[in-house]
Amino acid sequence: MTIMNIVLEKDGTPIYRQIADAIATKTQSNELPAGSKLPTHRALADALSVTVGTITRAYAEAERRGIVEAKVGAGTYVCQNDKPRWTFASPERPGITSFGYNVPPAINRADLFSDALQQLADHPNELNNLMLYQPPSGIVRHREILSQWLAQHNVITDINRLLYCSGAQNAMQLCMLTLCRAGDTILADKFTYPGLMSLARQLQLTVKPVDMDDEGMLPESLSAACQQYQPRFVYLTPTLQNPTSAIMSESRRHAMIEVCQAQKLVIVEDDVNGLLPIERPQPMVNLAPDDVIYIGGLAKTLAPGLRLGFLHLPERYYPQFVNALQNHSWMISPLLTAMAAILLENGGANQILQTIRQEMEQRWEVLTHHLGEANLRFHPNGFHGWLRLPDEWSLSEFLSACKTQGLEIKSSELFVPAGYSAPPCVRLAVSAPPTREALEFGSQQLAQLLANPPISEFAI
Repeated sequence: MTIMNIVLEKDGTPIYRQIADAIATKTQSNELPAGSKLPTHRALADALSVTVGTITRAYAEAERRGIVEAKVGAGTYVCQNDKPRWTFASPERPGITSFGYNVPPAINRADLFSDALQQLADHPNELNNLMLYQPPSGIVRHREILSQWLAQHNVITDINRLLYCSGAQNAMQLCMLTLCRAGDTILADKFTYPGLMSLARQLQLTVKPVDMDDEGMLPESLSAACQQYQPRFVYLTPTLQNPTSAIMSESRRHAMIEVCQAQKLVIVEDDVNGLLPIERPQPMVNLAPDDVIYIGGLAKTLAPGLRLGFLHLPERYYPQFVNALQNHSWMISPLLTAMAAILLENGGANQILQTIRQEMEQRWEVLTHHLGEANLRFHPNGFHGWLRLPDEWSLSEFLSACKTQGLEIKSSELFVPAGYSAPPCVRLAVSAPPTREALEFGSQQLAQLLANPPISEFAI
């Protein structure tokens, strides 16, 4: 670690931004290589004759740009470019058995979708209407059908608070665009969805982790984090938490809501996996509809290719979100919401959901047969599990061995906010292999790796 040679100009540019710009320039020129430790806040403040607060703000700005990361208790470091990245690749690639992504298992949807398309084709006047511009809030009848279908699955909604969007990721983006400004903080579980962190980086927001146990986030830790960070919202996946597959009990959900009400903090409940379990606690939106923004989607339960998600909003937020959606994409395709409405109303969506549940139960039987006593947490209707590695395996060695064997898995590093340590765990998406034969092959390989750790150089 060396004190950086930074020249500050008197050109009206805020000093903290000049420092962040200088750090960016030095990383690009490799004067500050990846992994370099930056000076302490006090040391750099003294060297530049500025306040410690200015350095703190400069480092925070550099972190929001993705240039550096603050490691708790260790300092601030230039980001490593070779760390795992959250990028999507098709599960079907020659020589690769993918346990990577929470995509629904491959099932036949063609007949049901053909019937829905035919139903649209049989009504040309209605089809022509779907080709026109519609209000950003969407067609009322399509929202009514969605609300009725959700009620069948114990999710209580008001059609005047429902809003279709282009997938759950778009819903999350609308939450950030509407509720946050650059520099704001969001709270999330200690291990959380990488798509949240990616969006936050893009919008210059900071994600701070909150301690969790086997049920999910701890209410007392949330209360302390609210006092420390003054967040804009807390992001939760209380049913089939990603990546741990935790399911929060109803009593814990009530406790979390009480904390948020006391702190006047809105909850963003991501329930994209929430309809997969046959039995599950009530969603948080049922318990506190005026304090919860509910995100759902049809990718996991119907078809990812529709790219349809939805939001249920507290009444006070609804106009702002409609305006944000209009500014972002004007409207969601009426043709797609019409297709979804047909399948939700005629029972096709429920048929697909039931098929997916059954398929996942059978897939987990395959994996657990081979992995035996492995420390694996999962739900039999869910897509992913959280595997803690045996003590003999380091995370880096296991990831390298999997890559050599053509196995794609997701490292715990991807699920930890920047600057925090990753446990020796991996996420396995058992839904990803395109066939059960591929799953069987990959499960055998995983079992062999787990049973044959590398020999320590200190072994006698």
